[in-house]
Amino acid sequence: MLLAVPFPSNSIQPKITKKILLILSLMAMPSYGESFTAKRTGQGFTGLTQDFTSALSNPALLTKFDNDDDVFFSLNVGIMASDKYDVVDTAEIIADNLDILADDINNIQFQSFQSIAQAQNYYDDLNQQVDTIVSDFEKIDGKVVKVRNGLNFQIVIPNKYLSFGMFTNQYGRVGGLMDYDENDALLLDNAVDSCINAMNCNLDLNDLQSATVAVGYSIAEAGVMAAYSVVKHENYDFSVGTKVKYQRVDLYYNRVKISDFEDDDFEISDDENITDESGGNIDFGLYVAWGEERQWHAALVSNNLMKQTVHHIEQDITFTLKSSTSFGLSYQNEWLSLATDIDLTDREQVASLAPSKYAGAGAEFRFYQHIQFRLGYRTDLNDVDDDIYTAGIGISPWDMFAVDIAAFTGDNDTLGAALQLSLKI
Repeated sequence: MLLAVPFPSNSIQPKITKKILLILSLMAMPSYGESFTAKRTGQGFTGLTQDFTSALSNPALLTKFDNDDDVFFSLNVGIMASDKYDVVDTAEIIADNLDILADDINNIQFQSFQSIAQAQNYYDDLNQQVDTIVSDFEKIDGKVVKVRNGLNFQIVIPNKYLSFGMFTNQYGRVGGLMDYDENDALLLDNAVDSCINAMNCNLDLNDLQSATVAVGYSIAEAGVMAAYSVVKHENYDFSVGTKVKYQRVDLYYNRVKISDFEDDDFEISDDENITDESGGNIDFGLYVAWGEERQWHAALVSNNLMKQTVHHIEQDITFTLKSSTSFGLSYQNEWLSLATDIDLTDREQVASLAPSKYAGAGAEFRFYQHIQFRLGYRTDLNDVDDDIYTAGIGISPWDMFAVDIAAFTGDNDTLGAALQLSLKI
Protein backbone atom coordinates (compact mmCIF):
# COMPACT_ATOMS: atom_id res chain seq x y z
CA MET A 1 0.00 0.00 0.00
CA LEU A 2 1.41 3.37 -0.97
CA LEU A 3 0.37 6.85 0.10
CA ALA A 4 2.03 9.64 -1.83
CA VAL A 5 1.94 13.28 -0.72
CA PRO A 6 3.82 15.69 -3.00
CA PHE A 7 4.63 19.26 -1.98
CA PRO A 8 2.67 21.47 -4.37
CA SER A 9 3.27 25.16 -4.31
CA ASN A 10 -0.34 26.26 -4.30
CA SER A 11 -2.80 23.60 -3.21
CA ILE A 12 -1.43 22.86 0.27
CA GLN A 13 0.35 25.11 2.70
CA PRO A 14 3.79 23.67 3.55
CA LYS A 15 2.99 23.44 7.26
CA ILE A 16 -0.21 21.49 6.63
CA THR A 17 1.53 19.20 4.15
CA LYS A 18 4.24 18.44 6.69
CA LYS A 19 1.56 17.63 9.24
CA ILE A 20 -0.06 15.19 6.79
CA LEU A 21 3.31 13.54 6.15
CA LEU A 22 3.83 13.21 9.89
CA ILE A 23 0.47 11.51 10.31
CA LEU A 24 1.12 9.09 7.46
CA SER A 25 4.64 8.26 8.57
CA LEU A 26 3.59 7.53 12.15
CA MET A 27 0.25 5.80 11.53
CA ALA A 28 1.99 2.66 10.21
CA MET A 29 0.24 -0.34 11.73
CA PRO A 30 -0.03 -4.01 10.80
CA SER A 31 -1.27 -4.40 7.23
CA TYR A 32 -2.90 -7.78 7.68
CA GLY A 33 -6.23 -6.18 6.88
CA GLU A 34 -7.35 -8.89 4.47
CA SER A 35 -8.19 -11.19 7.40
CA PHE A 36 -8.45 -9.41 10.73
CA THR A 37 -9.60 -12.57 12.56
CA ALA A 38 -9.26 -13.46 16.24
CA LYS A 39 -7.60 -16.81 15.48
CA ARG A 40 -4.92 -15.22 13.33
CA THR A 41 -4.49 -12.21 15.61
CA GLY A 42 -4.00 -14.28 18.77
CA GLN A 43 -1.30 -16.35 17.06
CA GLY A 44 0.97 -13.45 16.13
CA PHE A 45 -0.97 -12.46 12.99
CA THR A 46 -0.13 -15.83 11.41
CA GLY A 47 -2.73 -17.77 9.46
CA LEU A 48 -1.55 -18.63 5.97
CA THR A 49 -1.29 -22.36 6.84
CA GLN A 50 -4.08 -22.89 9.42
CA ASP A 51 -7.12 -24.64 7.91
CA PHE A 52 -10.19 -23.94 5.75
CA THR A 53 -11.65 -21.67 8.44
CA SER A 54 -8.82 -19.23 7.63
CA ALA A 55 -9.50 -19.13 3.90
CA LEU A 56 -9.71 -15.33 4.02
CA SER A 57 -5.96 -15.36 4.69
CA ASN A 58 -5.19 -17.96 2.01
CA PRO A 59 -7.93 -19.23 -0.32
CA ALA A 60 -5.93 -22.42 -1.02
CA LEU A 61 -6.73 -23.50 2.57
CA LEU A 62 -10.28 -24.27 1.42
CA THR A 63 -9.03 -27.79 0.64
CA LYS A 64 -7.81 -28.38 4.22
CA PHE A 65 -10.92 -29.77 5.95
CA ASP A 66 -12.24 -32.91 7.64
CA ASN A 67 -14.69 -35.24 5.93
CA ASP A 68 -17.48 -34.27 8.34
CA ASP A 69 -17.13 -30.52 7.59
CA ASP A 70 -19.96 -29.35 5.33
CA VAL A 71 -20.62 -25.61 5.90
CA PHE A 72 -18.75 -23.01 7.94
CA PHE A 73 -19.89 -19.51 8.95
CA SER A 74 -17.79 -16.90 10.75
CA LEU A 75 -18.12 -13.27 11.80
CA ASN A 76 -15.02 -11.32 12.83
CA VAL A 77 -14.57 -7.86 14.28
CA GLY A 78 -11.38 -6.21 15.52
CA ILE A 79 -9.96 -2.85 16.48
CA MET A 80 -6.54 -1.43 17.29
CA ALA A 81 -5.78 2.00 18.74
CA SER A 82 -2.76 3.96 19.89
CA ASP A 83 -3.18 7.26 21.74
CA LYS A 84 -0.08 7.54 23.91
CA TYR A 85 -0.53 11.26 24.54
CA ASP A 86 -4.32 11.24 25.10
CA VAL A 87 -4.83 13.38 22.00
CA VAL A 88 -8.57 12.69 21.66
CA ASP A 89 -9.47 13.32 25.31
CA THR A 90 -7.24 16.40 25.56
CA ALA A 91 -8.68 17.87 22.36
CA GLU A 92 -12.19 17.43 23.78
CA ILE A 93 -11.10 19.12 27.02
CA ILE A 94 -9.62 22.03 25.05
CA ALA A 95 -12.83 22.44 23.05
CA ASP A 96 -14.93 22.42 26.25
CA ASN A 97 -12.60 24.87 28.03
CA LEU A 98 -12.72 27.23 25.04
CA ASP A 99 -16.52 27.25 25.23
CA ILE A 100 -16.32 28.12 28.93
CA LEU A 101 -13.73 30.85 28.32
CA ALA A 102 -15.82 32.38 25.53
CA ASP A 103 -18.92 32.41 27.73
CA ASP A 104 -16.99 34.02 30.61
CA ILE A 105 -15.59 36.75 28.35
CA ASN A 106 -18.65 37.46 26.23
CA ASN A 107 -21.00 37.54 29.24
CA ILE A 108 -18.82 39.67 31.49
CA GLN A 109 -21.14 42.65 31.03
CA PHE A 110 -23.75 40.73 32.99
CA GLN A 111 -21.41 40.39 35.97
CA SER A 112 -22.01 42.63 38.97
CA PHE A 113 -18.67 43.08 40.73
CA GLN A 114 -18.93 44.32 44.31
CA SER A 115 -15.30 45.36 44.57
CA ILE A 116 -12.12 45.88 42.56
CA ALA A 117 -10.67 42.77 44.20
CA GLN A 118 -13.60 40.67 42.99
CA ALA A 119 -13.17 41.95 39.44
CA GLN A 120 -9.42 41.29 39.61
CA ASN A 121 -10.05 37.70 40.73
CA TYR A 122 -12.41 37.25 37.79
CA TYR A 123 -9.78 38.51 35.31
CA ASP A 124 -7.08 36.40 36.97
CA ASP A 125 -9.30 33.38 36.43
CA LEU A 126 -9.64 34.28 32.73
CA ASN A 127 -5.85 34.43 32.39
CA GLN A 128 -5.54 31.09 34.19
CA GLN A 129 -8.04 29.56 31.76
CA VAL A 130 -5.97 30.80 28.82
CA ASP A 131 -2.77 29.38 30.36
CA THR A 132 -4.44 25.99 30.83
CA ILE A 133 -5.77 25.92 27.26
CA VAL A 134 -2.40 26.92 25.77
CA SER A 135 -0.60 24.34 27.92
CA ASP A 136 -2.95 21.60 26.69
CA PHE A 137 -2.43 22.73 23.09
CA GLU A 138 1.34 22.52 23.45
CA LYS A 139 1.14 19.13 25.17
CA ILE A 140 -0.53 17.43 22.18
CA ASP A 141 0.68 19.58 19.28
CA GLY A 142 1.92 17.23 16.55
CA LYS A 143 1.16 14.10 18.57
CA VAL A 144 -0.48 11.32 16.54
CA VAL A 145 -3.42 9.08 17.43
CA LYS A 146 -3.85 5.91 15.34
CA VAL A 147 -6.88 3.70 14.89
CA ARG A 148 -7.32 0.56 12.80
CA ASN A 149 -10.39 -1.63 12.37
CA GLY A 150 -11.47 -4.80 10.61
CA LEU A 151 -14.79 -6.54 9.99
CA ASN A 152 -15.56 -9.59 7.87
CA PHE A 153 -18.06 -12.37 7.32
CA GLN A 154 -17.56 -15.59 5.38
CA ILE A 155 -19.49 -18.68 4.33
CA VAL A 156 -17.37 -21.67 3.31
CA ILE A 157 -18.58 -24.89 1.69
CA PRO A 158 -15.70 -27.39 1.48
CA ASN A 159 -15.91 -30.56 -0.63
CA LYS A 160 -13.52 -32.98 -2.29
CA TYR A 161 -14.18 -31.67 -5.81
CA LEU A 162 -14.07 -27.87 -5.59
CA SER A 163 -14.24 -26.06 -2.26
CA PHE A 164 -15.71 -22.57 -2.44
CA GLY A 165 -17.01 -19.74 -0.30
CA MET A 166 -18.40 -16.21 -0.21
CA PHE A 167 -17.19 -13.30 1.88
CA THR A 168 -17.47 -9.63 2.70
CA ASN A 169 -14.58 -7.78 4.25
CA GLN A 170 -13.75 -4.27 5.43
CA TYR A 171 -10.53 -2.93 6.92
CA GLY A 172 -8.99 0.47 7.33
CA ARG A 173 -6.85 2.78 9.36
CA VAL A 174 -6.81 6.46 10.24
CA GLY A 175 -4.25 8.74 11.84
CA GLY A 176 -4.97 12.10 13.39
CA LEU A 177 -3.12 14.89 15.17
CA MET A 178 -3.51 18.35 16.64
CA ASP A 179 -2.27 21.18 14.41
CA TYR A 180 -1.73 23.99 16.94
CA ASP A 181 -1.39 27.55 15.66
CA GLU A 182 0.69 29.62 18.11
CA ASN A 183 -1.14 32.78 17.04
CA ASP A 184 -4.18 31.44 18.88
CA ALA A 185 -2.42 32.01 22.22
CA LEU A 186 -1.97 35.69 21.30
CA LEU A 187 -5.61 35.92 20.20
CA LEU A 188 -6.81 34.54 23.56
CA ASP A 189 -4.49 36.83 25.53
CA ASN A 190 -5.66 39.85 23.55
CA ALA A 191 -9.30 38.94 24.16
CA VAL A 192 -8.70 38.96 27.92
CA ASP A 193 -6.50 42.11 27.86
CA SER A 194 -9.04 44.03 25.76
CA CYS A 195 -11.75 43.09 28.20
CA ILE A 196 -9.69 44.30 31.17
CA ASN A 197 -8.33 47.52 29.66
CA ALA A 198 -11.09 48.69 27.36
CA MET A 199 -14.09 46.64 28.51
CA ASN A 200 -14.30 45.44 24.89
CA CYS A 201 -15.27 41.89 25.82
CA ASN A 202 -15.55 39.69 22.76
CA LEU A 203 -14.08 36.29 21.86
CA ASP A 204 -15.13 34.63 18.61
CA LEU A 205 -13.90 31.02 18.65
CA ASN A 206 -14.23 30.87 14.87
CA ASP A 207 -11.16 33.13 14.69
CA LEU A 208 -8.97 30.36 16.14
CA GLN A 209 -6.88 28.54 13.53
CA SER A 210 -5.81 25.47 15.54
CA ALA A 211 -7.42 22.32 14.20
CA THR A 212 -7.36 18.56 14.22
CA VAL A 213 -6.22 16.85 11.02
CA ALA A 214 -7.15 13.26 10.15
CA VAL A 215 -6.02 11.15 7.19
CA GLY A 216 -6.97 7.53 6.54
CA TYR A 217 -8.34 4.90 4.24
CA SER A 218 -10.93 2.16 4.24
CA ILE A 219 -11.15 -0.84 1.93
CA ALA A 220 -14.44 -2.70 1.54
CA GLU A 221 -14.73 -5.80 -0.60
CA ALA A 222 -17.07 -8.65 -1.38
CA GLY A 223 -16.51 -11.71 -3.50
CA VAL A 224 -16.15 -15.43 -3.92
CA MET A 225 -13.25 -17.77 -3.30
CA ALA A 226 -12.47 -21.28 -4.52
CA ALA A 227 -9.71 -23.86 -4.22
CA TYR A 228 -8.73 -27.08 -5.93
CA SER A 229 -6.52 -29.90 -4.74
CA VAL A 230 -4.03 -30.25 -7.59
CA VAL A 231 -1.92 -33.12 -6.21
CA LYS A 232 -2.66 -35.74 -3.57
CA HIS A 233 0.53 -37.78 -3.26
CA GLU A 234 1.45 -40.27 -0.57
CA ASN A 235 4.21 -37.88 0.52
CA TYR A 236 2.57 -34.48 0.03
CA ASP A 237 -0.62 -32.56 -0.92
CA PHE A 238 -0.66 -29.44 -3.08
CA SER A 239 -3.56 -26.99 -3.56
CA VAL A 240 -4.22 -23.71 -5.31
CA GLY A 241 -6.89 -21.14 -4.53
CA THR A 242 -8.12 -17.73 -5.55
CA LYS A 243 -10.41 -14.94 -4.40
CA VAL A 244 -12.23 -12.80 -6.94
CA LYS A 245 -13.63 -9.67 -5.38
CA TYR A 246 -15.12 -6.25 -5.97
CA GLN A 247 -13.39 -3.50 -3.99
CA ARG A 248 -14.14 0.03 -2.96
CA VAL A 249 -11.17 2.05 -1.71
CA ASP A 250 -11.97 5.20 0.30
CA LEU A 251 -9.39 7.91 0.99
CA TYR A 252 -10.31 10.18 3.90
CA TYR A 253 -9.08 13.65 4.82
CA ASN A 254 -10.68 15.89 7.42
CA ARG A 255 -9.57 19.13 9.05
CA VAL A 256 -11.77 20.45 11.86
CA LYS A 257 -11.20 23.65 13.80
CA ILE A 258 -10.73 23.04 17.50
CA SER A 259 -13.88 25.03 18.31
CA ASP A 260 -15.93 22.44 16.39
CA PHE A 261 -14.02 19.32 17.47
CA GLU A 262 -15.79 16.11 18.51
CA ASP A 263 -14.17 12.75 19.22
CA ASP A 264 -15.67 11.12 16.09
CA ASP A 265 -13.81 13.59 13.85
CA PHE A 266 -11.02 10.98 13.75
CA GLU A 267 -13.42 8.40 12.32
CA ILE A 268 -13.93 7.60 8.62
CA SER A 269 -17.62 8.41 8.56
CA ASP A 270 -18.37 11.68 6.74
CA ASP A 271 -18.99 11.14 3.02
CA GLU A 272 -18.18 14.80 2.34
CA ASN A 273 -14.54 14.12 3.27
CA ILE A 274 -14.14 10.86 1.33
CA THR A 275 -12.75 10.25 -2.16
CA ASP A 276 -13.28 6.72 -3.48
CA GLU A 277 -12.56 4.41 -6.38
CA SER A 278 -14.04 0.97 -7.10
CA GLY A 279 -13.04 -2.00 -9.20
CA GLY A 280 -12.33 -5.72 -9.30
CA ASN A 281 -9.32 -7.47 -7.80
CA ILE A 282 -7.82 -10.92 -7.31
CA ASP A 283 -5.92 -12.76 -4.57
CA PHE A 284 -4.00 -15.97 -5.27
CA GLY A 285 -2.76 -18.63 -2.85
CA LEU A 286 -0.71 -21.83 -2.85
CA TYR A 287 -0.66 -24.44 -0.08
CA VAL A 288 1.37 -27.61 0.43
CA ALA A 289 1.40 -30.16 3.28
CA TRP A 290 3.89 -32.98 3.71
CA GLY A 291 5.14 -35.56 6.20
CA GLU A 292 3.76 -38.93 7.25
CA GLU A 293 0.96 -37.23 9.20
CA ARG A 294 0.94 -34.07 7.09
CA GLN A 295 2.43 -32.23 10.04
CA TRP A 296 4.42 -29.74 7.94
CA HIS A 297 2.69 -26.94 6.04
CA ALA A 298 3.80 -24.11 3.75
CA ALA A 299 1.94 -21.41 1.84
CA LEU A 300 2.53 -18.55 -0.56
CA VAL A 301 -0.09 -15.81 -0.96
CA SER A 302 -0.29 -12.74 -3.20
CA ASN A 303 -3.03 -10.22 -2.46
CA ASN A 304 -4.51 -7.51 -4.69
CA LEU A 305 -2.86 -8.43 -7.97
CA MET A 306 -4.52 -5.43 -9.64
CA LYS A 307 -3.33 -2.04 -8.47
CA GLN A 308 -5.98 0.39 -7.19
CA THR A 309 -5.25 4.12 -6.94
CA VAL A 310 -7.28 6.89 -5.29
CA HIS A 311 -6.35 10.57 -5.57
CA HIS A 312 -7.62 13.25 -3.21
CA ILE A 313 -7.57 16.29 -5.52
CA GLU A 314 -8.01 19.04 -2.92
CA GLN A 315 -5.10 17.88 -0.73
CA ASP A 316 -3.16 16.19 -3.55
CA ILE A 317 -2.86 12.91 -1.63
CA THR A 318 -2.56 9.66 -3.55
CA PHE A 319 -3.27 6.24 -2.06
CA THR A 320 -2.21 3.16 -3.99
CA LEU A 321 -3.21 -0.37 -3.03
CA LYS A 322 -0.43 -2.51 -4.48
CA SER A 323 0.08 -6.27 -4.58
CA SER A 324 1.91 -7.89 -1.68
CA THR A 325 3.29 -11.41 -1.24
CA SER A 326 3.76 -13.37 1.98
CA PHE A 327 5.15 -16.80 2.88
CA GLY A 328 3.88 -19.03 5.68
CA LEU A 329 5.33 -22.13 7.37
CA SER A 330 3.97 -24.21 10.24
CA TYR A 331 4.24 -27.46 12.18
CA GLN A 332 0.96 -28.94 13.42
CA ASN A 333 -0.06 -31.99 15.44
CA GLU A 334 -3.07 -32.90 17.56
CA TRP A 335 -2.22 -30.59 20.47
CA LEU A 336 0.24 -28.00 19.10
CA SER A 337 0.64 -25.62 16.19
CA LEU A 338 3.77 -23.52 15.60
CA ALA A 339 3.56 -21.01 12.73
CA THR A 340 5.36 -18.13 11.11
CA ASP A 341 4.31 -15.69 8.36
CA ILE A 342 6.86 -13.49 6.61
CA ASP A 343 6.38 -10.69 4.07
CA LEU A 344 8.46 -11.26 0.95
CA THR A 345 7.76 -7.76 -0.38
CA ASP A 346 7.89 -4.36 1.29
CA ARG A 347 4.61 -2.77 2.33
CA GLU A 348 5.00 0.81 1.11
CA GLN A 349 3.45 3.43 3.39
CA VAL A 350 4.43 6.88 2.13
CA ALA A 351 6.51 7.88 -0.84
CA SER A 352 10.11 8.71 0.16
CA LEU A 353 9.64 7.08 3.58
CA ALA A 354 10.97 3.66 4.58
CA PRO A 355 8.47 0.83 3.97
CA SER A 356 7.53 -1.90 6.45
CA LYS A 357 8.07 -5.64 6.08
CA TYR A 358 6.44 -7.80 8.74
CA ALA A 359 7.31 -11.16 10.24
CA GLY A 360 5.08 -12.92 12.76
CA ALA A 361 5.39 -16.07 14.82
CA GLY A 362 2.86 -17.79 17.02
CA ALA A 363 1.78 -20.93 18.81
CA GLU A 364 -1.57 -22.57 19.49
CA PHE A 365 -2.03 -25.13 22.27
CA ARG A 366 -5.12 -27.35 22.05
CA PHE A 367 -6.69 -29.01 25.09
CA TYR A 368 -9.42 -31.66 25.02
CA GLN A 369 -10.13 -30.69 21.37
CA HIS A 370 -12.40 -27.89 22.55
CA ILE A 371 -10.09 -25.27 24.10
CA GLN A 372 -7.25 -23.40 22.40
CA PHE A 373 -4.68 -21.01 23.86
CA ARG A 374 -2.65 -18.80 21.52
CA LEU A 375 0.44 -16.64 21.86
CA GLY A 376 2.32 -14.65 19.27
CA TYR A 377 4.75 -11.94 18.34
CA ARG A 378 5.05 -9.67 15.30
CA THR A 379 7.98 -7.47 14.31
CA ASP A 380 8.96 -5.18 11.45
CA LEU A 381 12.04 -6.45 9.64
CA ASN A 382 12.73 -2.89 8.44
CA ASP A 383 12.48 -1.39 11.97
CA VAL A 384 9.77 1.05 10.93
CA ASP A 385 6.80 -0.20 12.94
CA ASP A 386 6.53 -1.17 16.62
CA ASP A 387 6.69 -4.75 17.87
CA ILE A 388 3.40 -6.32 18.95
CA TYR A 389 2.69 -9.14 21.42
CA THR A 390 -0.53 -11.12 21.07
CA ALA A 391 -2.58 -13.62 23.06
CA GLY A 392 -5.88 -15.38 22.49
CA ILE A 393 -8.24 -18.10 23.57
CA GLY A 394 -10.76 -20.21 21.67
CA ILE A 395 -13.65 -22.34 22.90
CA SER A 396 -15.28 -24.74 20.44
CA PRO A 397 -17.66 -27.23 22.13
CA TRP A 398 -18.34 -30.32 20.03
CA ASP A 399 -16.44 -28.63 17.17
CA MET A 400 -19.66 -26.92 16.09
CA PHE A 401 -19.92 -23.46 17.66
CA ALA A 402 -16.75 -21.50 18.43
CA VAL A 403 -15.89 -18.25 20.18
CA ASP A 404 -12.37 -16.87 19.70
CA ILE A 405 -11.01 -13.80 21.48
CA ALA A 406 -7.63 -12.14 20.98
CA ALA A 407 -5.84 -9.18 22.52
CA PHE A 408 -2.55 -7.51 21.72
CA THR A 409 -0.30 -4.75 22.93
CA GLY A 410 2.79 -2.90 21.76
CA ASP A 411 4.87 0.22 22.09
CA ASN A 412 3.35 3.71 22.21
CA ASP A 413 0.38 2.43 24.22
CA THR A 414 -0.89 0.36 21.30
CA LEU A 415 -3.82 -1.81 22.34
CA GLY A 416 -6.22 -3.97 20.37
CA ALA A 417 -8.72 -6.79 20.50
CA ALA A 418 -10.57 -9.10 18.11
CA LEU A 419 -13.64 -11.32 18.39
CA GLN A 420 -14.63 -14.22 16.13
CA LEU A 421 -17.94 -16.11 16.22
CA SER A 422 -18.11 -19.31 14.16
CA LEU A 423 -20.55 -22.06 13.35
CA LYS A 424 -19.52 -25.31 11.71
CA ILE A 425 -22.07 -27.76 10.31
